[in-house]
Formats: sequence, structure tokens, C-alpha cells
Amino acid sequence: MKIGAMNHPGKDPIEEIIWFGKNGFDFVDFTLEPPCADPDDIDPAAIRAALSKYKLDVVAHCAWFIPLSSPFAGIRRAALEEFRRSLRATQAIGARVMNTHYFGAPRLFPPEKAIEWNAETLAPLCEEAAELGITIVIENTPQQGRNELENLVAIMERVPLLRFHLDSGHTKLERGYDRFDEYLEKLGHKLLHVHLSENDTSSDQHLPLGAAPRSKTNWPEHIKKLKNSGYNGTISLEIFAEHREYLLLSRDLLQGWWKAA
Repeated sequence: MKIGAMNHPGKDPIEEIIWFGKNGFDFVDFTLEPPCADPDDIDPAAIRAALSKYKLDVVAHCAWFIPLSSPFAGIRRAALEEFRRSLRATQAIGARVMNTHYFGAPRLFPPEKAIEWNAETLAPLCEEAAELGITIVIENTPQQGRNELENLVAIMERVPLLRFHLDSGHTKLERGYDRFDEYLEKLGHKLLHVHLSENDTSSDQHLPLGAAPRSKTNWPEHIKKLKNSGYNGTISLEIFAEHREYLLLSRDLLQGWWKAA
């Protein structure tokens, strides 16, 4: 198991990498996102050098707001082109996993359309990525419908090369209860990347683990189930507390829970 963290898209990416390296993380979850990390604006050579200096691995994270399942075919084509820009940057920085985000369909459309449109965009992207030795993962996203898990299963049936990215904060926002166990049961065999964060179920707050007073998440049990599922890959702490000491504390807690599981 490797523990990483995400660079802030509004800060200098090299400085972010240096901080993660100096503080003992295993990898960087590199978000390819403006204003400071647009795929065409980053310096891949400098990024690779910084990663190498601190012996950090890297995964790539696309902007969450790329509308890959828009009802407008032209926007879906434009979204695919944006993902292709990110794919080129992913290869340039040396990452072998690139994240995308599930999008639902507007209310006037049947849920089958969300499945169709996600698959339409992701199928060619996965094929192009595979030719470069890169795997595309899709992340469950908050408040995109009550049946997102079921839709993701259907999308992956249509796109066999696609793999799953589990976000624990988002599993609590889909049906008013935590679907973490259900996601592991249905998609654990395709799991390739994980985000962990805390919230009180009101929104996707990206709090330190265990920091939400009204949260009922049993973190040691969550980590035990994740480990017992056979997963032993990258886990990003998607925690955006102003004081980064909370990020370090969450890392230490995760390490302890993983060891005890």
C-alpha cells in the first residue's frame, strides 16, 4: 500500500511535490487542472526531476468538471479532446494511471443515457491510453444520482479496459447512507486507486479522517475491509485542511489502521 496526496491546482506544482517528498509520502496524485497545472502549461521535465529526487511515484488526476456525459454530442467530443490533452501530460510526467469522473445525465433524460454517454467518451480514451501503457480509472462522484454504483457497473461492462477509482467521501453522499461496502463488493475486483477523506454527509468536505463530529464512519473497519478485499495499491488522502499537519496526522492514522487490519 502506498499513501499519497494531491497537489493544489492553485499552487506551484513543483513546490507541492517538494513538500510531499520532504514529508515522507509515497506518491503524488497530480491534478492536471488550471490555474497552475493545466496539462499544456506544466513542465514535465521539472516534474519528473522533482519526483525522482524524492523517489515519489505519481498518478494523474483530471479536472472533475470536464463534462464527459453532456447531452450535447459536440461537448462530449470536446471533453474527449480535453482528456487527450491530459493523457499526453500523464505520459509526459511518467504516470501510468489517469483518473476521470463519472457524470450523470440531466433530469429530463433516462438514466440509461448517462451510461451510454459515459461509455461513448471513455471507450476510445481507454483504448488510446492502453496503447501508451496507461490505465484509465473512473471515480464515483457525489450527488450524481442515487444509482451511481449501478451505472458504473454498467459502464464498465461496456468499457472492459476501464478500472475503478473509489472515493470514500463520495460513497456517503449517494443515497443518504455510506455505500462504501457496496462499492467494494460490486467493483472491488476492478479497483485501482482510492481517495480517502471525511465529511458529515452534508457535502464533500474533504476533512481529515475522523474529523467530522457527526460522522459515523468507523475508519478502522473501513480500512480493514479495504485491505481484506485484496487491495494493496495507491491511496490518496484528499484532505484540504488549511493546516497541513492534519494531512500528516491522517497519514499516520491510516498507516496504523492498515497495520492493525
